Amino acid sequence: MKEVYTSLERKEDAEALSNSAADAVLVALDGLSSSEACKLSADDFKAIKAVLEKNGKKVFVRANLTLHENVIERASQLMDFLAEEKVHAIFFSDPAIYYMAKKLGIEKCLIYEPETLMTSINDARWWIDKGVKAVSVSPLLTLEETAEILHAVKESIVTVHGRTLMSRSYRKLLSAYKEAFAVGEELEGRKDLSLVESKRAEKMPVYEDETGTLIYSDDVLDSFDFIETILKEEPMGLLIEGAFLSLEEQIEAVAAYRKILEKADPVEIGKEYRERFSDEPLDSGYYEQKTVR
Repeated sequence: MKEVYTSLERKEDAEALSNSAADAVLVALDGLSSSEACKLSADDFKAIKAVLEKNGKKVFVRANLTLHENVIERASQLMDFLAEEKVHAIFFSDPAIYYMAKKLGIEKCLIYEPETLMTSINDARWWIDKGVKAVSVSPLLTLEETAEILHAVKESIVTVHGRTLMSRSYRKLLSAYKEAFAVGEELEGRKDLSLVESKRAEKMPVYEDETGTLIYSDDVLDSFDFIETILKEEPMGLLIEGAFLSLEEQIEAVAAYRKILEKADPVEIGKEYRERFSDEPLDSGYYEQKTVR
């Protein structure tokens, strides 16, 4: 059966997500993750893992940090830690994580997720041939392109809901802006900031931490109108990103896609969800249009 995955954004959400309709919860880990989600310490991870597993949830880790020389030793220690903790899956982008996992004999729990770059059938197959568990397809592809990859590579995960990560930079862009324009307030670590492009009115959430700068889509992706096309190709799992969503929105989205997997009408489910969260900029993302507008 296809599974539903979602992300832990705040430590205090763990209990609610453990009672949600998700099969697995994706967490960020300090020293391995570049994310606007709370990054857990090793002790936090153990505690939250216990909360999630008590209700049968699997625990995934987002290890998407680019491993520059100064962080490799710490990343290696954390991979040892995750092997000991028997984590269910690790979403990774840097090949160094693969080699660390292979040395530990846990490459079978890896999911290749290079964010915007997982766009090729050949790339996906190459990683599956290397022994990883699955690949996570870029949500910046069109529906047709996504379906082609899913058809060719069944070990695939698709992002079906939430804010889409548009850009991740190692540079601290907000700090540079603060310095250049003598902004008096602190910008790093804030989740109430957004960018507006000169030719568009929509706001794109932006977040900076010690790992760099993340820019998210102005819309909240939903897949209700075309989820049947995705499910027809039998993906391994559906990912619901919680970034910049309220806990209520996130849990209701998880419940909505679970109902669809249980054969509920996607049109009716989508109508109910959109009416309930009518203030959100819900949209089909790039599935129904090219990335360049």
